[in-house]
Amino acid sequence: MAEAAGSIERVATELAGVFTRITNKLGDDSAIDTFEQLGVHFPDEFLAEPTISAARLTVYGCGAELRPLTQQLAAAIASGDQAAVAAASFALITQFGRVVEALPELANALATAGPTLPGITAAQIAELNENLPRKIVDLLLADILQLSAPASALLLVFGILERTFVPGDDTNPSKPPHERVSVHLDRILPALTNPVGHLGTLYGWGTDHFDAGRLLLVIEAMVAGLGLPVLFTPGTATEPPRLQIFAFDLEPTADGSGLKVAVMLRGALTTTFTFPVSPPTWNAEIGLSGTLPAGASGELRPPLDIELTPPAGPFEASITAGLKATPPAPFLLLGTAGGSRLEFAGLSATGGMKLTFDPSTGKAGGGPVAEGEVTGGKLIIDTAGGDGFISTLLGQLHLESRFDVGFSFTPEQGLRFHGSGGLEIQVPVHIELGPVQLQAIYLLATIEAGKLPIELSAGLTAKLGPISAAVDRIGVRADLSFPGNGGNLGPADLAFAFKPPTGVGLSLDVGVVTGGGYLFADPDRGEYAGVLQLEFAKFLAVKAIGLITTRMPDGSSGFSLLLVLTAEFGGGGLQLGYGFKLIGVGGIIGLNRTMRLDALMEGVRTGAIESVMFPRDIVANAPRILSDLRAFFPPQEGTFLIGPMAKLGWGTPTLVSVALGVIIEIPGNIAIVGVLKVALPTEELPLLILQVNFAGAIEFDRKRIFFFASLFGSRVLTMSINGEMGLLVAYGADPNFVLSVGGFHPSFAPPPLPFPSPRRVSVDVLNSGIGRITISGYFAVTSNTAQFGAQADLFFGFGGFGIEGHIGFDALFQFSPFMFIIEVHASVSLKAFGVGVFSISLRFALSGPNPWRARGTGSISFFFFEISADFDITWGEERDTVLPPVNVMPLLAAELLKPEGWQARPPAGGAPLVTLRALPEAESELVLHPLGTLFVRQRAVPLDIQVDKVGSEAAADVSKLAVSPVGTGLTKLSDAEEMFALAQFQNMDDAAKLARRAFERQHAGLELSPDGVAMASQRAVRRSARYEQSVIDTITQPDKPSESFVNYNGTLFNHFMAGSSVARSPLAAAQRTLREPAGQRLTVTGDSYVVARTLNNRRLSGPFTSQALAAQDLADRVADAPALDGTLHVIPASEALS
Repeated sequence: MAEAAGSIERVATELAGVFTRITNKLGDDSAIDTFEQLGVHFPDEFLAEPTISAARLTVYGCGAELRPLTQQLAAAIASGDQAAVAAASFALITQFGRVVEALPELANALATAGPTLPGITAAQIAELNENLPRKIVDLLLADILQLSAPASALLLVFGILERTFVPGDDTNPSKPPHERVSVHLDRILPALTNPVGHLGTLYGWGTDHFDAGRLLLVIEAMVAGLGLPVLFTPGTATEPPRLQIFAFDLEPTADGSGLKVAVMLRGALTTTFTFPVSPPTWNAEIGLSGTLPAGASGELRPPLDIELTPPAGPFEASITAGLKATPPAPFLLLGTAGGSRLEFAGLSATGGMKLTFDPSTGKAGGGPVAEGEVTGGKLIIDTAGGDGFISTLLGQLHLESRFDVGFSFTPEQGLRFHGSGGLEIQVPVHIELGPVQLQAIYLLATIEAGKLPIELSAGLTAKLGPISAAVDRIGVRADLSFPGNGGNLGPADLAFAFKPPTGVGLSLDVGVVTGGGYLFADPDRGEYAGVLQLEFAKFLAVKAIGLITTRMPDGSSGFSLLLVLTAEFGGGGLQLGYGFKLIGVGGIIGLNRTMRLDALMEGVRTGAIESVMFPRDIVANAPRILSDLRAFFPPQEGTFLIGPMAKLGWGTPTLVSVALGVIIEIPGNIAIVGVLKVALPTEELPLLILQVNFAGAIEFDRKRIFFFASLFGSRVLTMSINGEMGLLVAYGADPNFVLSVGGFHPSFAPPPLPFPSPRRVSVDVLNSGIGRITISGYFAVTSNTAQFGAQADLFFGFGGFGIEGHIGFDALFQFSPFMFIIEVHASVSLKAFGVGVFSISLRFALSGPNPWRARGTGSISFFFFEISADFDITWGEERDTVLPPVNVMPLLAAELLKPEGWQARPPAGGAPLVTLRALPEAESELVLHPLGTLFVRQRAVPLDIQVDKVGSEAAADVSKLAVSPVGTGLTKLSDAEEMFALAQFQNMDDAAKLARRAFERQHAGLELSPDGVAMASQRAVRRSARYEQSVIDTITQPDKPSESFVNYNGTLFNHFMAGSSVARSPLAAAQRTLREPAGQRLTVTGDSYVVARTLNNRRLSGPFTSQALAAQDLADRVADAPALDGTLHVIPASEALS
């Protein structure tokens, strides 16, 4: 039984039909009509003109020979003779070339004889002959595409098919009105990969020069092609263009950036259109559903977002489309039926848009999306039908590789393939060719900007004595594109190039020296990498990792280098004394490389930090190590890295080892990274294993120090240990302190941390198939709180029965008066086959110790019955645990007497007007500049707010402190500020401690300036300015007499004055800035708060520089007028109404 036609034969058959139609268009019956569609109406003498007739007959004759060749190909396919199929296909393709070669000869004949015809000019023929073969092919393709209305409609919108009306010349019959047709195959890939950008190129969509009229005109043609009613009204000087489609009106938005949509339909719209497409086993379906209220309006904006506003009430609507192909036999994409081929069994695609109503905005919005899947994909390599050489080389080889490919399409991203981003097939072959073994064959196809790259490559290995080598993906690459001016395949262009290998590996084993290396190359990304590992007589192991990038992250050309080099000493290392030894040394060098601290901290948790610190087996782990280094140290122009490393050990054999590295970024920050390992009593038979990855950094730009550590692979006996800790000390404008081992209280919201939130410290006491017991805990200290907690979880189960339970607590502490609150939770339950049989749960808060109080809820359940009860129990005696109060005033006075709290500052700006002499260091008195300011500040206690305590001790003498100048001579300009932890000065409940910021900026002193009247200059005196003039160059004007003094008036005088010392002084510059302030920089102020009414957020007082000052003002107002209680609150100034 004959096999079905392969893809090559199908293409050849279809092309034969296309070329036959081309030649038919140039026959006597259609030639005049064909050229009229191209813009020239020839007279009847055209058909009899000998030169043109001979050229037309040549094209027609070449096309006529296609029919018998097509019949020969069909007979060969029916007989199943693949040799005859190949011969017939070759003959048919050869004849295609003859047809293509005959078309330029027709253009030459027209150029020679066309102007001799009545009414035809040479200019008309020259315009007609410009790319005449392409025009004829475009005309034919447009006719073919018009047969499929949905396809041609989309091609019109994306500019792949263009139809332009040419009015012609009413006074010249040879220039008839016609429609100029162009097919732009080079626009297919941009439309698929970047549809929004492509629409921007065609119509200005998404730009400030959007041509709405042109887009609406194209949409009209698209809708008309689908057979729907449509009317386009061109725009005028006063009216925008308008398009009416069925029940919709479209016109440009007011700002011209999108399209405005009006709905003229009321009621439900639910319908489904199903129609077949070619081939017959394919079906397409379009569905519309929803309720569109009359009078609804909306906008379509870039990228392709739709937003509809109904006149009243919510509504929803959806548009769906689907395409499904289920051929009775697999569909051939490439290859020959019965031989090597690429085929698929099914194709499905769905897409559409759903408009969802948002009650908060009163609008419904949505965007288009599409997805699909190719199922039953199969690549078959069959050498049974190959020639003698192939059969001898590969034998009777039959390989099948199955695959499924998913894809999605969005306006922003275009067409994207799921998984690898394209079609990637790997076929294992394992064919030996002497010392070389062919391991695998790769077929890859992706979509790139403007082209379709196709790669055919192979993986090879070779062994020559003690040396083994491997080469990955070496082969050939073909780029298929559709350039605007055509290519070597007519409208398409296919370019072949050598595909260099992406990786080369080498291993060596000669006894004394063993090792290997791996080189990785990615020219498309401009990245080259390699690893090398050599061991010399088990004494010295040298490892090197290199990474070179020739393309910067922004896509520009550049160069960056990263090199990691380590040397480890065998035989237990080099002894240093006292049991310590040097196990290894190394370092990191980075040129135009920066350091990502967030990635380093994440690498501590994942273990990726070991890719930096003396990595193991670097040849086998090369891809993972290189990937980690790319994430840790990305390219950055002008930044350098230097990082010495050392690996130390203690004990023989090694019981404790630490690998430590210090990475210095120039310019930038400093980081430490390391790995600590402890194995007791021996590394071979340990009872205790502790392994910790850690990293820390000093960030000079952010003024903070932090450290993060994570346990991994640790255990005591058989009990595994896990956990993390972190430390943050910020000392800049926003100081902070956080120490956490195992995380935080569940109710605590930690500040933004430069490392991951630490995980609980846990010990798996038991971990088996029938039971688990885990104990976990944490403690944390911040500037406001001290918190810790623990939890134990258990589970035992066998068959369908199980017992599980837990007990835990979370605690917060206060030191004066000493008290704590502990939230306790516990439960235990029995389940049978997943159904609860019996359970007990308890949750309460325990506070104390004077007195003790427990308040909470307990419950017991049995099958479907449950009993719960609340309780509140108090016991114990009350004792005064308050620490003795402290006098705050002496603390403030002592702080203000410190010399470092007083500072004389020069005037701001660049015009001091008065210069102070340098004072001897022995003189301790401050000298204040006449225009300067005096800063007086302290850091003991905040001013102008309520002070309840200092640390853990209550304030005995004052409740609020303020500082002001006394007498004359100094005037207050502003308040000096410092950062304070308010939980150290004000009584707060636990919720406030957990919610408030660790440090807040509060008043801490004053900024003072000298008293006195405003300074002014003396009365202005008008004078005449004369200048001595000396002419140096007297050669050109030797007879001109010299003048001793010359008056320069008007513009020339002002021009010379602009360069004088007075005009260039800082004071003059300041005056010019006042007159022309456009060059001044913007300044960003800190957060501010106001007291506002809760009814409407209207500001009542403020703004205040801190939340505490605003809260103090609110408390004072409520104290004066208790009726205001509950009607005011503190909010950020940006949220208040003025």
